Amino acid sequence: MSRMSLSSLLPGMKVQRTVYGSRGEILIFKGGILTNAFIKKLEEHAIPFVYIDDGLEPDIQPRSSAGANLFKMNVQDVVAKETRVAAIRQVKNILLETKEAGRLVIEPQAVYSTVNQFTSELLSSKSLMVNLTDLRSQDDYTFAHSVNVCVLSLMTGITLGFNNEELANLGIGALLHDLGKVKIPDEILNKPGKLTREEYSTIQKHTTYGYNLILNSKNLDKTHALIAYQHHESYDGSGYPLGIKDDKFIEQAQIISIADKFDALTADRVYRRSFPPHEAYEMCAASGDYLFREHIVSAFLYNIAAYPSGSLVKLNNGYIAVVIDTPRGYSTFPRVNLLFDQNHRQLSTPKEISLAEAGSLFVTKVLTVEEIKALQQKIQGQ
Repeated sequence: MSRMSLSSLLPGMKVQRTVYGSRGEILIFKGGILTNAFIKKLEEHAIPFVYIDDGLEPDIQPRSSAGANLFKMNVQDVVAKETRVAAIRQVKNILLETKEAGRLVIEPQAVYSTVNQFTSELLSSKSLMVNLTDLRSQDDYTFAHSVNVCVLSLMTGITLGFNNEELANLGIGALLHDLGKVKIPDEILNKPGKLTREEYSTIQKHTTYGYNLILNSKNLDKTHALIAYQHHESYDGSGYPLGIKDDKFIEQAQIISIADKFDALTADRVYRRSFPPHEAYEMCAASGDYLFREHIVSAFLYNIAAYPSGSLVKLNNGYIAVVIDTPRGYSTFPRVNLLFDQNHRQLSTPKEISLAEAGSLFVTKVLTVEEIKALQQKIQGQ
Protein backbone atom coordinates (compact mmCIF):
# COMPACT_ATOMS: atom_id res chain seq x y z
CA MET A 1 0.00 0.00 0.00
CA SER A 2 1.31 3.43 -0.97
CA ARG A 3 0.26 6.91 0.11
CA MET A 4 0.10 8.96 -3.09
CA SER A 5 -0.49 12.67 -3.64
CA LEU A 6 -3.30 13.73 -5.97
CA SER A 7 -0.82 14.78 -8.64
CA SER A 8 0.46 11.17 -8.81
CA LEU A 9 -2.95 9.49 -9.20
CA LEU A 10 -3.89 7.77 -12.45
CA PRO A 11 -7.13 6.22 -13.73
CA GLY A 12 -7.13 2.47 -13.04
CA MET A 13 -5.49 2.68 -9.62
CA LYS A 14 -7.29 0.81 -6.84
CA VAL A 15 -8.13 2.66 -3.62
CA GLN A 16 -6.86 0.84 -0.53
CA ARG A 17 -8.73 2.97 2.04
CA THR A 18 -12.13 4.64 1.96
CA VAL A 19 -11.74 8.39 1.35
CA TYR A 20 -13.89 10.80 3.37
CA GLY A 21 -14.82 14.44 2.72
CA SER A 22 -14.61 17.24 5.27
CA ARG A 23 -18.12 16.47 6.57
CA GLY A 24 -17.38 12.77 6.97
CA GLU A 25 -19.16 11.83 3.74
CA ILE A 26 -17.69 9.00 1.66
CA LEU A 27 -16.07 10.16 -1.58
CA ILE A 28 -14.87 6.75 -2.76
CA PHE A 29 -15.01 3.36 -1.07
CA LYS A 30 -12.07 1.07 -0.33
CA GLY A 31 -11.58 -1.14 -3.37
CA GLY A 32 -12.91 1.46 -5.78
CA ILE A 33 -11.12 2.02 -9.08
CA LEU A 34 -10.05 5.58 -9.84
CA THR A 35 -11.43 7.31 -12.91
CA ASN A 36 -10.80 10.83 -14.16
CA ALA A 37 -14.13 11.84 -12.63
CA PHE A 38 -13.17 10.42 -9.22
CA ILE A 39 -9.78 12.16 -9.32
CA LYS A 40 -11.45 15.48 -10.16
CA LYS A 41 -13.86 14.95 -7.26
CA LEU A 42 -10.94 14.41 -4.87
CA GLU A 43 -9.31 17.61 -6.14
CA GLU A 44 -12.53 19.55 -5.55
CA HIS A 45 -12.57 18.34 -1.95
CA ALA A 46 -8.88 19.27 -1.44
CA ILE A 47 -7.95 15.72 -0.40
CA PRO A 48 -4.13 15.83 -0.06
CA PHE A 49 -3.40 12.14 -0.66
CA VAL A 50 -4.98 8.70 -1.13
CA TYR A 51 -3.86 5.21 -0.08
CA ILE A 52 -3.46 3.09 -3.22
CA ASP A 53 -2.87 -0.61 -3.90
CA ASP A 54 0.60 -0.88 -5.41
CA GLY A 55 -0.63 -3.41 -7.97
CA LEU A 56 -2.73 -1.81 -10.71
CA GLU A 57 -5.60 -3.43 -12.59
CA PRO A 58 -4.97 -6.91 -14.12
CA ASP A 59 -4.13 -5.63 -17.59
CA ILE A 60 -1.27 -3.55 -16.25
CA GLN A 61 -0.05 -5.76 -13.40
CA PRO A 62 3.68 -6.48 -12.99
CA ARG A 63 4.65 -9.72 -14.71
CA SER A 64 5.94 -11.04 -11.40
CA SER A 65 3.08 -12.19 -9.15
CA ALA A 66 5.34 -11.65 -6.14
CA GLY A 67 5.89 -8.08 -7.20
CA ALA A 68 2.16 -7.40 -7.32
CA ASN A 69 1.90 -7.78 -3.55
CA LEU A 70 5.39 -6.73 -2.58
CA PHE A 71 4.58 -3.35 -1.07
CA LYS A 72 1.08 -4.07 0.26
CA MET A 73 0.57 -3.79 4.00
CA ASN A 74 -2.49 -4.28 6.21
CA VAL A 75 -2.22 -1.20 8.39
CA GLN A 76 -4.29 -1.00 11.57
CA ASP A 77 -4.98 2.14 13.55
CA VAL A 78 -5.16 2.47 17.32
CA VAL A 79 -8.74 3.77 17.15
CA ALA A 80 -11.56 2.94 14.76
CA LYS A 81 -12.01 5.20 11.76
CA GLU A 82 -15.73 5.49 12.56
CA THR A 83 -14.89 6.82 16.03
CA ARG A 84 -12.61 9.48 14.60
CA VAL A 85 -15.06 10.51 11.87
CA ALA A 86 -17.76 11.02 14.52
CA ALA A 87 -15.34 13.00 16.69
CA ILE A 88 -14.33 15.23 13.76
CA ARG A 89 -18.00 16.03 13.14
CA GLN A 90 -18.46 16.80 16.82
CA VAL A 91 -15.47 19.16 17.01
CA LYS A 92 -16.55 20.84 13.79
CA ASN A 93 -20.04 21.50 15.18
CA ILE A 94 -18.64 22.87 18.44
CA LEU A 95 -16.25 25.27 16.71
CA LEU A 96 -18.68 26.47 14.05
CA GLU A 97 -21.55 26.97 16.52
CA THR A 98 -19.22 28.72 18.97
CA LYS A 99 -17.99 31.03 16.22
CA GLU A 100 -21.55 31.94 15.28
CA ALA A 101 -22.78 32.40 18.87
CA GLY A 102 -19.72 34.20 20.22
CA ARG A 103 -19.73 31.87 23.23
CA LEU A 104 -18.86 28.22 23.81
CA VAL A 105 -21.66 25.96 22.56
CA ILE A 106 -21.06 22.45 23.82
CA GLU A 107 -22.79 19.36 25.20
CA PRO A 108 -20.30 18.23 27.88
CA GLN A 109 -21.72 14.72 28.24
CA ALA A 110 -21.37 14.05 24.52
CA VAL A 111 -17.73 15.20 24.59
CA TYR A 112 -17.00 13.09 27.68
CA SER A 113 -18.51 10.12 25.85
CA THR A 114 -16.23 10.69 22.84
CA VAL A 115 -13.12 10.90 25.02
CA ASN A 116 -14.14 7.79 26.97
CA GLN A 117 -14.60 5.90 23.69
CA PHE A 118 -11.12 6.94 22.55
CA THR A 119 -9.65 5.89 25.90
CA SER A 120 -11.39 2.51 25.79
CA GLU A 121 -10.11 1.77 22.28
CA LEU A 122 -6.58 2.91 23.14
CA LEU A 123 -6.45 0.73 26.24
CA SER A 124 -7.49 -2.31 24.20
CA SER A 125 -5.06 -1.59 21.35
CA LYS A 126 -1.65 -3.22 21.24
CA SER A 127 -0.44 -1.39 18.11
CA LEU A 128 1.52 1.82 17.86
CA MET A 129 0.24 5.15 16.70
CA VAL A 130 0.02 5.00 12.92
CA ASN A 131 -1.79 6.79 10.12
CA LEU A 132 -3.69 9.33 12.21
CA THR A 133 -3.53 11.79 9.32
CA ASP A 134 -5.53 9.85 6.77
CA LEU A 135 -8.80 11.72 7.40
CA ARG A 136 -7.35 15.20 7.04
CA SER A 137 -7.99 17.55 4.17
CA GLN A 138 -7.11 21.22 3.85
CA ASP A 139 -10.76 22.14 4.44
CA ASP A 140 -11.14 20.36 7.79
CA TYR A 141 -7.58 20.60 9.11
CA THR A 142 -8.46 22.29 12.42
CA PHE A 143 -11.18 19.76 13.26
CA ALA A 144 -9.20 16.62 12.35
CA HIS A 145 -6.07 18.10 13.96
CA SER A 146 -7.91 18.52 17.27
CA VAL A 147 -9.02 14.88 17.15
CA ASN A 148 -5.51 13.66 16.33
CA VAL A 149 -4.07 15.73 19.18
CA CYS A 150 -6.66 14.20 21.50
CA VAL A 151 -5.68 10.63 20.59
CA LEU A 152 -1.95 11.35 20.80
CA SER A 153 -2.40 13.09 24.16
CA LEU A 154 -4.50 10.27 25.61
CA MET A 155 -1.87 7.71 24.60
CA THR A 156 0.73 9.79 26.41
CA GLY A 157 -1.48 10.17 29.48
CA ILE A 158 -2.03 6.41 29.60
CA THR A 159 1.74 5.85 29.44
CA LEU A 160 2.21 8.34 32.30
CA GLY A 161 -0.33 6.46 34.44
CA PHE A 162 -3.17 8.99 34.42
CA ASN A 163 -6.40 7.81 36.06
CA ASN A 164 -9.78 7.92 34.29
CA GLU A 165 -10.67 11.40 35.51
CA GLU A 166 -7.27 12.77 34.51
CA LEU A 167 -7.57 11.16 31.08
CA ALA A 168 -11.05 12.63 30.61
CA ASN A 169 -9.83 16.14 31.44
CA LEU A 170 -6.79 15.69 29.20
CA GLY A 171 -8.90 14.48 26.27
CA ILE A 172 -11.49 17.25 26.52
CA GLY A 173 -8.75 19.86 26.82
CA ALA A 174 -7.11 18.41 23.70
CA LEU A 175 -10.31 18.54 21.66
CA LEU A 176 -10.78 22.20 22.65
CA HIS A 177 -7.15 23.36 22.69
CA ASP A 178 -7.55 25.45 19.51
CA LEU A 179 -11.04 26.72 20.34
CA GLY A 180 -9.81 30.32 20.39
CA LYS A 181 -9.04 30.17 16.66
CA VAL A 182 -12.75 30.75 15.99
CA LYS A 183 -11.99 34.41 16.77
CA ILE A 184 -9.03 34.63 14.37
CA PRO A 185 -9.80 35.86 10.81
CA ASP A 186 -9.74 33.05 8.23
CA GLU A 187 -7.47 35.05 5.94
CA ILE A 188 -4.79 34.95 8.64
CA LEU A 189 -5.34 31.31 9.63
CA ASN A 190 -5.18 30.16 6.01
CA LYS A 191 -2.57 32.56 4.68
CA PRO A 192 -0.26 30.63 2.30
CA GLY A 193 2.73 32.91 2.83
CA LYS A 194 4.76 34.07 5.80
CA LEU A 195 2.81 35.93 8.48
CA THR A 196 3.66 39.53 9.27
CA ARG A 197 4.60 40.41 12.85
CA GLU A 198 1.11 41.83 13.38
CA GLU A 199 -0.56 38.72 11.94
CA TYR A 200 1.53 36.41 14.12
CA SER A 201 0.60 38.51 17.14
CA THR A 202 -3.06 38.05 16.20
CA ILE A 203 -2.62 34.27 15.89
CA GLN A 204 -1.06 34.13 19.35
CA LYS A 205 -4.22 35.60 20.87
CA HIS A 206 -6.10 32.35 20.21
CA THR A 207 -4.76 30.96 23.49
CA THR A 208 -6.32 33.81 25.47
CA TYR A 209 -9.53 33.68 23.45
CA GLY A 210 -9.87 29.95 24.08
CA TYR A 211 -9.17 30.37 27.79
CA ASN A 212 -11.91 32.98 28.16
CA LEU A 213 -14.45 31.05 26.09
CA ILE A 214 -13.99 27.92 28.23
CA LEU A 215 -13.73 29.79 31.54
CA ASN A 216 -16.98 31.65 30.85
CA SER A 217 -18.75 28.34 30.24
CA LYS A 218 -20.29 26.84 33.36
CA ASN A 219 -20.06 23.31 31.99
CA LEU A 220 -16.31 22.70 31.94
CA ASP A 221 -13.38 22.46 34.35
CA LYS A 222 -10.75 25.18 34.79
CA THR A 223 -8.15 22.61 33.68
CA HIS A 224 -9.67 22.70 30.19
CA ALA A 225 -9.30 26.49 30.12
CA LEU A 226 -5.68 26.32 31.31
CA ILE A 227 -4.85 23.79 28.59
CA ALA A 228 -6.16 26.17 25.93
CA TYR A 229 -4.23 29.03 27.55
CA GLN A 230 -0.90 27.26 28.11
CA HIS A 231 -0.50 24.80 25.22
CA HIS A 232 1.97 27.11 23.44
CA GLU A 233 4.16 27.72 26.50
CA SER A 234 7.62 26.12 26.42
CA TYR A 235 9.80 24.53 29.08
CA ASP A 236 12.56 27.09 28.42
CA GLY A 237 10.22 30.09 28.59
CA SER A 238 10.25 30.83 24.85
CA GLY A 239 6.53 30.20 24.35
CA TYR A 240 3.42 32.36 24.61
CA PRO A 241 1.26 34.06 25.84
CA LEU A 242 3.11 34.56 29.15
CA GLY A 243 6.56 33.10 28.45
CA ILE A 244 6.45 31.09 31.68
CA LYS A 245 8.88 28.18 32.06
CA ASP A 246 9.97 25.13 34.02
CA ASP A 247 7.11 23.73 36.12
CA LYS A 248 5.02 26.89 36.22
CA PHE A 249 2.36 25.51 33.85
CA ILE A 250 0.26 22.39 34.03
CA GLU A 251 1.51 19.03 32.80
CA GLN A 252 -1.56 18.47 30.60
CA ALA A 253 -0.70 21.58 28.56
CA GLN A 254 2.79 20.20 27.88
CA ILE A 255 1.37 16.86 26.75
CA ILE A 256 -1.02 18.56 24.35
CA SER A 257 1.77 20.87 23.19
CA ILE A 258 4.03 18.05 21.97
CA ALA A 259 1.06 16.21 20.42
CA ASP A 260 0.11 19.46 18.67
CA LYS A 261 3.67 19.88 17.39
CA PHE A 262 3.95 16.33 16.04
CA ASP A 263 0.59 16.34 14.29
CA ALA A 264 1.20 19.78 12.79
CA LEU A 265 4.61 18.71 11.47
CA THR A 266 3.17 15.64 9.74
CA ALA A 267 0.32 17.57 8.06
CA ASP A 268 0.29 19.27 4.68
CA ARG A 269 -0.50 22.96 5.20
CA VAL A 270 -1.26 25.77 2.78
CA TYR A 271 2.19 27.26 3.46
CA ARG A 272 4.36 24.09 3.48
CA ARG A 273 4.49 20.36 2.82
CA SER A 274 4.40 17.84 5.63
CA PHE A 275 7.49 16.36 7.26
CA PRO A 276 7.88 12.55 7.09
CA PRO A 277 7.02 10.86 10.42
CA HIS A 278 10.64 9.92 11.14
CA GLU A 279 11.75 13.55 10.77
CA ALA A 280 8.90 14.76 13.01
CA TYR A 281 9.91 12.06 15.51
CA GLU A 282 13.51 13.30 15.51
CA MET A 283 12.42 16.93 15.98
CA CYS A 284 10.30 15.99 18.99
CA ALA A 285 13.07 13.80 20.42
CA ALA A 286 15.48 16.74 20.22
CA SER A 287 13.12 19.04 22.13
CA GLY A 288 13.38 17.37 25.55
CA ASP A 289 14.43 19.73 28.39
CA TYR A 290 14.19 22.51 25.81
CA LEU A 291 10.62 22.93 24.58
CA PHE A 292 9.14 20.10 26.66
CA ARG A 293 9.83 18.32 29.92
CA GLU A 294 11.99 15.26 29.30
CA HIS A 295 9.61 12.73 30.87
CA ILE A 296 6.76 13.98 28.68
CA VAL A 297 8.87 13.64 25.53
CA SER A 298 9.81 10.08 26.54
CA ALA A 299 6.20 9.10 27.25
CA PHE A 300 4.99 10.64 24.00
CA LEU A 301 7.63 9.00 21.79
CA TYR A 302 7.08 5.65 23.52
CA ASN A 303 3.86 5.39 21.51
CA ILE A 304 5.06 6.79 18.19
CA ALA A 305 6.37 4.68 15.32
CA ALA A 306 9.14 6.62 13.64
CA TYR A 307 8.60 4.45 10.56
CA PRO A 308 4.87 3.76 10.01
CA SER A 309 3.67 0.45 8.61
CA GLY A 310 4.22 0.30 4.86
CA SER A 311 7.33 2.52 4.89
CA LEU A 312 10.16 1.35 2.64
CA VAL A 313 13.48 1.67 4.46
CA LYS A 314 17.15 0.95 3.91
CA LEU A 315 19.07 -0.87 6.65
CA ASN A 316 22.69 -0.40 7.68
CA ASN A 317 23.62 -3.65 5.87
CA GLY A 318 22.31 -2.20 2.59
CA TYR A 319 19.16 -4.33 2.45
CA ILE A 320 15.82 -2.72 1.62
CA ALA A 321 12.77 -3.67 3.66
CA VAL A 322 9.13 -2.76 4.18
CA VAL A 323 7.96 -1.96 7.71
CA ILE A 324 5.35 -4.37 9.08
CA ASP A 325 4.77 -2.80 12.50
CA THR A 326 6.67 -1.50 15.51
CA PRO A 327 6.50 -2.89 19.06
CA ARG A 328 5.52 -0.33 21.65
CA GLY A 329 8.59 1.16 23.29
CA TYR A 330 10.88 0.40 20.32
CA SER A 331 9.94 3.37 18.15
CA THR A 332 12.94 3.23 15.81
CA PHE A 333 13.28 -0.57 15.65
CA PRO A 334 10.34 -1.91 13.63
CA ARG A 335 9.54 -5.41 12.47
CA VAL A 336 10.27 -5.57 8.74
CA ASN A 337 10.19 -7.79 5.69
CA LEU A 338 13.50 -7.83 3.80
CA LEU A 339 12.76 -7.38 0.08
CA PHE A 340 16.04 -6.53 -1.68
CA ASP A 341 19.67 -7.30 -0.89
CA GLN A 342 22.48 -4.72 -0.81
CA ASN A 343 22.77 -4.92 -4.61
CA HIS A 344 19.04 -4.23 -5.07
CA ARG A 345 18.37 -7.81 -6.14
CA GLN A 346 14.88 -8.90 -5.17
CA LEU A 347 14.85 -11.75 -2.63
CA SER A 348 13.01 -14.85 -3.83
CA THR A 349 11.08 -14.88 -0.55
CA PRO A 350 10.71 -11.84 1.76
CA LYS A 351 12.36 -12.49 5.11
CA GLU A 352 10.75 -11.17 8.27
CA ILE A 353 13.01 -9.88 11.05
CA SER A 354 12.57 -7.79 14.19
CA LEU A 355 15.12 -4.99 14.40
CA ALA A 356 14.43 -4.78 18.14
CA GLU A 357 15.75 -8.34 18.46
CA ALA A 358 18.33 -8.36 15.66
CA GLY A 359 20.82 -6.34 17.69
CA SER A 360 23.14 -5.01 14.99
CA LEU A 361 20.59 -3.92 12.37
CA PHE A 362 18.91 -0.53 12.21
CA VAL A 363 17.24 1.83 9.73
CA THR A 364 19.56 4.31 8.01
CA LYS A 365 17.06 6.04 5.73
CA VAL A 366 13.52 6.09 4.39
CA LEU A 367 13.34 5.64 0.63
CA THR A 368 12.29 8.62 -1.46
CA VAL A 369 9.41 8.54 -3.93
CA GLU A 370 11.93 8.35 -6.79
CA GLU A 371 13.72 5.38 -5.22
CA ILE A 372 10.43 3.57 -4.67
CA LYS A 373 9.38 4.13 -8.28
CA ALA A 374 12.72 2.73 -9.46
CA LEU A 375 12.14 -0.43 -7.42
CA GLN A 376 8.61 -0.79 -8.76
CA GLN A 377 9.90 -0.45 -12.33
CA LYS A 378 12.49 -3.10 -11.60
CA ILE A 379 9.78 -5.48 -10.39
CA GLN A 380 7.60 -4.81 -13.42
CA GLY A 381 10.53 -5.70 -15.67
CA GLN A 382 10.95 -9.14 -14.14
